[in-house]
Amino acid sequence: MTQLVFVHGVATRDTPEYRAAIQNRDGLFRDLLFGKDLTIHSPMWGQFVPPIRHDVFETDKEVRTYSLNVSTTTGLGGGLMGGGVAPTGSTDISIGAIGKQDPVAALDAICSQIADRAASEKRPLKPEELHAFRIATDLIAEDKAAAAFAGDASPKAIADRLKEGAPATFGIGSMISDAIAAVTDRVRNAASTLGFGAIRDSLSPSIGLFIGDVFVYLKEGDRRRKIGDEVGKALKNAHAAAKNGNGPLVAVGHSMGGVILVDMLADPEAAGLPADIKVDALLTVGSQPGFFAALDVLTPNPPAGSARRRPDCVSNWFNVFDPIDPLAFRTDMVFQSATDVAFNSLTGITEAHSKYFQRAQFYARTRIRLQKAGVL
Repeated sequence: MTQLVFVHGVATRDTPEYRAAIQNRDGLFRDLLFGKDLTIHSPMWGQFVPPIRHDVFETDKEVRTYSLNVSTTTGLGGGLMGGGVAPTGSTDISIGAIGKQDPVAALDAICSQIADRAASEKRPLKPEELHAFRIATDLIAEDKAAAAFAGDASPKAIADRLKEGAPATFGIGSMISDAIAAVTDRVRNAASTLGFGAIRDSLSPSIGLFIGDVFVYLKEGDRRRKIGDEVGKALKNAHAAAKNGNGPLVAVGHSMGGVILVDMLADPEAAGLPADIKVDALLTVGSQPGFFAALDVLTPNPPAGSARRRPDCVSNWFNVFDPIDPLAFRTDMVFQSATDVAFNSLTGITEAHSKYFQRAQFYARTRIRLQKAGVL
């Protein structure tokens, strides 16, 4: 049994779309990482943040004349991937060609498209979709992602690789082919026709909501207390279960959720948590604890005046980030005993922050990290 506390990030509200995304994300946590014997605690703190009128973001109204070309971006070395792959001069931007350069990022893109389709249709992932996720995750974990793009790397060949071992009743071929076609179309459009307006209309509200959620949490008052109480209740329930032998306890914080977790776990008693709480692994994903600690707006580790370090109640801290994510920051330059983990992705700057839990790479690499740490 594992107790998983998942603290959501900024701009998250209780909507049908988010509930569908939760269902699929939780299914992937069970199927690809922790196993079926998993209890998930998902505090919803976004409800305490006042809504923002969308028209405050429309500073680019009627401006649609700029164009944007997209080039290949490599990730930082030393993380999950261990370094980026140098781009080639090829003009072939099919998912097969991209897969030959960076197979892990290409598999992530296909899996993300599968998850996006399920979320847009407000339904759980189908068994055949989970099967494709599982194949992709295992290929990444075994360092065999390139096998999915061997030979001609045609859409059919890739789809056949991702349905290997599936029951004959699964209609997976067409579903995977559709995802491959959609990813290829998106990359081609980004490289040739993506305009300034598309970037601005997506990025500005995201950053605005991020800033709003941050201010609400950092400002002392009733809303901050309610957020702390909501997250604290989930942590206390998970701790009680783990203490009774139903552990380990793993906490995952996306974006501002990671900041909240680090802030509360730095001084559990001040946050209203049990003094003996123990978190076996903390994952901050696309998060900003390093940034806000550098600004000295987070709770310091006791005793007062000591150097910033991993919270004493946390045994392992992994800070996961995509180098292209503008809302993710390093921690190892601020916190002692925090491990930064970077990986490449095949996504745009406007989507990088929201796609972590749709990537097979995340589950594969996290599984390896937690196994090496003795948590799994």
